[in-house]
Amino acid sequence: MTVLRMCRSRRVTLLLVLLLGGAATHGAGDDRWAVAVFPSGTEFALEIAETVEEKRLGYMFRETVGPTDGMLFLYDEPAHHSFWMKNCRVALDLIFLDGSFRVVDISADQPPCPAEGDCPSILPARASQFVLEVAAGTAAREQLALGDQLVVLADPPISGR
Repeated sequence: MTVLRMCRSRRVTLLLVLLLGGAATHGAGDDRWAVAVFPSGTEFALEIAETVEEKRLGYMFRETVGPTDGMLFLYDEPAHHSFWMKNCRVALDLIFLDGSFRVVDISADQPPCPAEGDCPSILPARASQFVLEVAAGTAAREQLALGDQLVVLADPPISGR
């Protein structure tokens, strides 16, 4: 992607964030939202999972995840954060990111766990500070690779702590 195209995409996204009065508000209540720009220039509306309860629920019980929707899990420290697909109804890609939103691992096409039986944990190969869940197939469609940089815009800004 050219620098001009990336800057144009960031300007459009930043303008959207500013027009909406801070973080992109995409729902009711005090839910926090952000926008992620992938290297391709595709923009994703992100729900933020920051509290213990938000992280516990994640995408559980959701019937669909849109093609440009995502959920960003925030952690205070880089670690090998474990995930599972218990009570998920849709397959997901898990994108593990370092403190500067660089891709350190991708766990693609994770199916929901069966109603009965084992539900294995998903562990990244490298420590991450953020984890982005998106619809299954997104990482492949976006041609996302290890080392790719995502841009995440939010108010207040999200950064490695």
